[in-house]
Amino acid sequence: MSIVDRHIPGTIEVEGREYLYISDNGEDFFTKSSRTTKKQSLFDKVTSLFEIAQSGGVISENCKLKLPTDELFHGVSYKGDIEGWRKQIEQGAEQLGLLTGKILENKIELSDGRIYTLLDCQVEFY
Repeated sequence: MSIVDRHIPGTIEVEGREYLYISDNGEDFFTKSSRTTKKQSLFDKVTSLFEIAQSGGVISENCKLKLPTDELFHGVSYKGDIEGWRKQIEQGAEQLGLLTGKILENKIELSDGRIYTLLDCQVEFY
């Protein structure tokens, strides 16, 4: 499947997998493009602050959502201990002062209560 054919992660239900979006911290450095990079990525910071999940794993979905407010969010998904991963990511994001969001019926609902339709957002796959 090419990038052109991709669906926004979270718009199609996948059994045993859940999706979240994490707000950017202003650096747009969510994942490392090279192992030689010494700086810790935002993905690593958010997912490693707390160790709650007992099984499974979390991955970047390589998808950015830019809201109409120009806020940037990065998609992740996780499987295994779904509840544990959700708590771990949400607590990590909160500790870093970041928001989380989830896709529900072609809208993104943010942890601060705001809701935007996906049609009003810009999507970038990488």
